[in-house]
Amino acid sequence: MSPVDAPPLAEVLQQAAMVWRLFRAGQSLDRAIAAVVDKRPNLRPAVQDASYSAVRHLAASERIIERLSARTPARDVAALLAVSLAQLQSGRYGDHVVVDQAVSAARSSPKTRAASGFVNALLRTFVRERESLLADLRVDEVVHYNLPRWWIERLQRAYPPDWKAIAESQQQPPPLVLRVNTSRLSVDAYLRTLQDLGISAMRVGPQALWMHEPRPVSAIPGFSAGDVSIQDGGAQLAASWLDARPGMRVLDACAAPGGKTAHLAELGATDLTALEVDPDRALRIEENLRRIGVAARIVIGDARQPDTGVLYERILLDAPCTASGIVRRHADIPWLRRPTDVAQLTTVQRELLDALWPLLTPGGRLLYVVCSLFPEEGREQINRFLERRPDARQVPLPAAQLLPTSTSVAAWQDCGLPTLHDGFFYALLEKTR
Repeated sequence: MSPVDAPPLAEVLQQAAMVWRLFRAGQSLDRAIAAVVDKRPNLRPAVQDASYSAVRHLAASERIIERLSARTPARDVAALLAVSLAQLQSGRYGDHVVVDQAVSAARSSPKTRAASGFVNALLRTFVRERESLLADLRVDEVVHYNLPRWWIERLQRAYPPDWKAIAESQQQPPPLVLRVNTSRLSVDAYLRTLQDLGISAMRVGPQALWMHEPRPVSAIPGFSAGDVSIQDGGAQLAASWLDARPGMRVLDACAAPGGKTAHLAELGATDLTALEVDPDRALRIEENLRRIGVAARIVIGDARQPDTGVLYERILLDAPCTASGIVRRHADIPWLRRPTDVAQLTTVQRELLDALWPLLTPGGRLLYVVCSLFPEEGREQINRFLERRPDARQVPLPAAQLLPTSTSVAAWQDCGLPTLHDGFFYALLEKTR
């Protein structure tokens, strides 16, 4: 969207404040954005950008409001202040523009009109005291890393030497990583196409390219034709590590949105079933397969209660988890999760493993994947499974726990593992009898 076509910032702030209220009430950010801009698609890019920026500055903004307010502002006023303070911290607009447009937004709504003077005063105070105020607040790790205290403490226990680097990397904007469909063209050939178009990119994995400048899918060369897909470098390991060869019966459990299903088909899986419990999300699988030009059976059902009449030689279990490894893509996750969610999700993962294991043929393999950093969902989950199942052995992989890497990485060399990726845990399990 060009600056000429961009909606007024006041309108964007007002809509983003509505998103913020839904998000702080417990909705995911994507659902909240969809609910607010569903009937106004022209606003979506700007509102989405402002909403994500607000969440990436959540801890600081809420502490600033608390510090500079004599009493707790009304919910609608606090929401407008949060999204406006995020814009001031991001530096995308001039300070005077943000303050002026925030006051205009306050005046345009009956719920915030009486507080327009307060909004003006608080934002101006922040602009005046920004440097010292932020320096003081960022002494607190919650503000510095924009993570809840309980989340930080889990990272500290799990990764004593690495937790700061993990938290820092997850504050970065999410990189746009593509998976090249190597059944059609080579990675180097696609990279040359981008270079010819003046698009800066770098190879960061066996099939992975990092486009340095984010862009919508409609502007990614070859995307609509199925030449490339958007998929993190770490997630791209699943299909290759499962090693599903032509003719094998393969199950992709918990398959939506279908990125791994499509990748399996690209690599030669010919007898492929995608299982998904949510009918709406299953439509995404169909869309992804159609775009790539590959096929799979799509089955609506609960992987915890699978059809036991069919056995598979390969099973991919991309299990529900805390998503603690993909925070830079979904900055709302730490603020939506509760400490008790970890135990609840590990229960679901255990149920899935136990339900799917009988569907595996002797000598068959199940690849367990979670986009998590928490050991309870990864290493500890698999250790408990191996204790329960004497007919299971763990097959060595080049890596098990992938920690998020920074966008300061060097270009990929032919080393197998991607150099730019989010956080994942992998375990390959073989049925011995």
